[in-house]
Amino acid sequence: MRAKHVIDRNWDLKKFVTFVRETYRISWKEIYWKVWSYLHLIKCDRCQEFYPIAEMGVCKQHKTSPKVKMNLIGPFGSSYEYPCCS
Repeated sequence: MRAKHVIDRNWDLKKFVTFVRETYRISWKEIYWKVWSYLHLIKCDRCQEFYPIAEMGVCKQHKTSPKVKMNLIGPFGSSYEYPCCS
């Protein structure tokens, strides 16, 4: 199940990024990709719903975790497959 999103008018991106950088001591590159993964959406082939890339592998329709399928031939690398429905 996904969380319900509510707008927080007091939230500040600059403060958040500074907090993450100082608290977790991660690189600016890691921060960039983490934020990027939450801002870019993709569409599920099965349920046709959009979700952030950061939630890749999480599906409200399945009770088990997906298996990663390596794809060395295609241009997109790995893909996910759920054992219950392929």
